[in-house]
Amino acid sequence: MTQPGTPLLPLPTVMLPAWRATALWVIVTLGLAAVMAEAWQAQVERGPFLRNQGAQRYLRHFALPAQRGAILDRSGKPLALSVPVQTLWVDPRLFNAQQAQWPQIASVLGVSAATLATRIRSGGSRFAFLARQIAPERAAAILALHIPGLYSFNENRRYYPSGSIAAPLLGFTNVDGRGIEGLELAYNQWLRGKAGEATGLRDNLGHPLAILGTARPAQPGQTLTLSIDRNIQYVAYTALASAVQRFQARSGAAVLMNARTGEILAMASYPSFNPNDRGDFQPSLYNNRAVADTLEPGSVMKPFTIAAALDDGSIQPDSTFDVDTNCFRVAHYCIQDDVRHGTLDLAQVLKYSSNIGAAKISLRTPPADLYQMLRNAGFGQVSGLGLPGEAGGTVPAWQGWDVARRAAMAYGYGLSVTPLQLAAAYGAIANNGVYVQPTLLRNTGNTPSHSQQIMPAATAARLRDWLTGVTGRGGTGFLAAIPGYSVAGKTGTSIMANGKGGFHKHQVNTTFVGFAPAHHPQFVMAVVVRGPTQGWRYGGVVAAPVFRVTMGAALHQMGVQPDVRAEVWNATAGKPMTAEQERRWAEGAGDAAH
Repeated sequence: MTQPGTPLLPLPTVMLPAWRATALWVIVTLGLAAVMAEAWQAQVERGPFLRNQGAQRYLRHFALPAQRGAILDRSGKPLALSVPVQTLWVDPRLFNAQQAQWPQIASVLGVSAATLATRIRSGGSRFAFLARQIAPERAAAILALHIPGLYSFNENRRYYPSGSIAAPLLGFTNVDGRGIEGLELAYNQWLRGKAGEATGLRDNLGHPLAILGTARPAQPGQTLTLSIDRNIQYVAYTALASAVQRFQARSGAAVLMNARTGEILAMASYPSFNPNDRGDFQPSLYNNRAVADTLEPGSVMKPFTIAAALDDGSIQPDSTFDVDTNCFRVAHYCIQDDVRHGTLDLAQVLKYSSNIGAAKISLRTPPADLYQMLRNAGFGQVSGLGLPGEAGGTVPAWQGWDVARRAAMAYGYGLSVTPLQLAAAYGAIANNGVYVQPTLLRNTGNTPSHSQQIMPAATAARLRDWLTGVTGRGGTGFLAAIPGYSVAGKTGTSIMANGKGGFHKHQVNTTFVGFAPAHHPQFVMAVVVRGPTQGWRYGGVVAAPVFRVTMGAALHQMGVQPDVRAEVWNATAGKPMTAEQERRWAEGAGDAAH
């Protein structure tokens, strides 16, 4: 043991081999070289790939919604357009701490505080919709409260200025702007545009944090210009609604079209719905009854029975028929007229709507000829409008017609048609025997897209003259007469089938189809009112006034001048004219030519 004060001896120095220091420096140098090589590879050789992979973990592509195209009437008035709105959303983790202000928010939104709480609970932990697509001023009033966790973003909402007037025709879009009914669905591809794309940041729950740039701007949808005239559409709808309400009917439909071009100026259905407020969902109101509802049309088919018989020579223009009976028996059926008549010519068969006369004509006509006439006139097939839900109706093959079916087809039983088909078919009579395919698009060239001669011009001219008597004194359609204009048309009243091979005793469909001016027709219109329960339930009483009001408005709206022939026909009701009347008739023909 060392004594105190004894000095310590130094430790011996140990000398390390020189090669160890060299090895250490080599190892450090190699390590640095490896790190530098990896850095070079990561930043230079694999840099673009790694940067892209990194971006995919925090950058996202956002869809930029496109502005949906507007729907306009023929004059450029808006029928459907997209308006800017705002959507409010919240981050529940922040927003739940502000419950003291919820009643104030609920008051601005017009809902209860309980409803507001339900909306928040229905979302996720970091995202919940508070209100979708509300007016910017309402959103601004709520955002002005500066509540933590409350945010907004811009959207577009579809707005229909005409409301229920054209709702079944136009249809509507869903909350995401996709067409799901009517023209909105039929032309969705044309209207919706092409969404754009932006690059931005999202959090780990997928919620947007920031937009960094636009990669591709959105392309707005294209404008759709219709042949519809908003003013005429309004008149058609209100007149139809008035008839349905007055006669307490189930529903009604009306179509008015240009006889030369096939352009549809009005297509109305009632009852309807408000496309701007669909809180009360009733699918039955969305039907466009002008194209979706079919019916046995009744006596409005008689002109085509006569046309088929004239064309194949089964009857002559001056043929007459003895209808002086209370029961014309065909097979096991008894065919009757509402009023008993004696001997009728073709004009009188139409004027008095004789079922017996029409049945006798049909029984003279080869069934194949009548079938071909009906098919050429557009019955039993869709029109080509492309509207969703359009029905083609039915015209049974002629090979299956027995004698009773042949007689019934003559006055509109045993087949089914739509109001649109009736308007287009009568358009052929108005247009010198040329069937024009109807269209809902504005025709700037004033020429039809498709047409076919379905009956000789001479036959069509005779039918126009004879059908004018229907709206004259003593005719079944006298309530369709328009002061100052000659009107041609036909009434129809058909008993509803009960679906069990029979008919309802007191349920009918009422119809009027016609055109004006009768001798140089411009417009043709079909009106159907289904199931009236009050008053005189005949086509000439229920449907004809809707025609008169709407057609009169269309003639004035489109600048069609009154014709002198109207006064002559109204005065004579088919009787021989005096020399003065003949002179005025000629003057009217000259005016019409100009």
